[in-house]
Amino acid sequence: MRFWETFLKTICRIFTAKYHGKIKANSLESMLKKSVHMIDEQTLDEMRTFVKNLQTTSGGFADKGGNSDLYYTLFGCFIAEALGLDQVMPLLKDYVKEVVCTKPPKGVYLKSAIILWAKLFGNETFPPVLRRKTITNIKNPDHQPALYTDFINLLAAYYSEDYSGLNQVKKRIETNHKRTELPCSVTAAQLILLDIFGKPTQEMMNELNAFYKKNGSFSATIHTPVGDLLSTAVALYALRFVKADLRLIKPDCLNFIDSLYVDGGFCATATDVEPDVEYTFYGLLALGALNE
Repeated sequence: MRFWETFLKTICRIFTAKYHGKIKANSLESMLKKSVHMIDEQTLDEMRTFVKNLQTTSGGFADKGGNSDLYYTLFGCFIAEALGLDQVMPLLKDYVKEVVCTKPPKGVYLKSAIILWAKLFGNETFPPVLRRKTITNIKNPDHQPALYTDFINLLAAYYSEDYSGLNQVKKRIETNHKRTELPCSVTAAQLILLDIFGKPTQEMMNELNAFYKKNGSFSATIHTPVGDLLSTAVALYALRFVKADLRLIKPDCLNFIDSLYVDGGFCATATDVEPDVEYTFYGLLALGALNE
């Protein structure tokens, strides 16, 4: 039985190698590291202090209410890695182990746990609750749009090296062409998925560019009057992923991103005055996507 599992895994790895390679070349880690090279050392020190202060005594990173949260911890882990905050990792590992082993996560928290476990402990050490079969068979209790759910599943499959899962995601987008008006984040996810699996992207690029507000920001929906950092970050990341030319909008985008920086972190919108770890992740992602 073990032989056939290894054999099938090898076949899946060979079949999906080109998809895995394209994701790796445009990984979140690479974008975040590019952002660091765009920030002066004084600001980086300010950001390191901000991020360290968001780690709770349990080891997880705090949500807006100040409580440890697995979803926010995922963002904190990515940022800490990019900023070289090695000192937060031991306690972070303890937190992830504690959460996963005491109360099995569900929904987006399960996907967050899969990615965190793979990053912190390696993908050969998954505890029973995080077996790879849960990655792509997971239901959608958060009621997220299907394409966005597939993108999160794609990330979980990539980090855990679930090659059969990557192929399942590919099959789903090939059969899912019926779309109503999608928000910016889902459109960006769809553009990335189409590019990864070698599908035409121009139409989806045009749809994504329609969210641009001419002031350096992208909005959550076509009809939303102002842009936000999440939409801007994922749109820029997707456009960078497909090698779109960002030179014309880069100056305005940099100004918009900079306007949301406050005391070591980033805020969601111009009316938001409290930065958090999630939007700090999006701020860095947006900067990295603009670093040619």
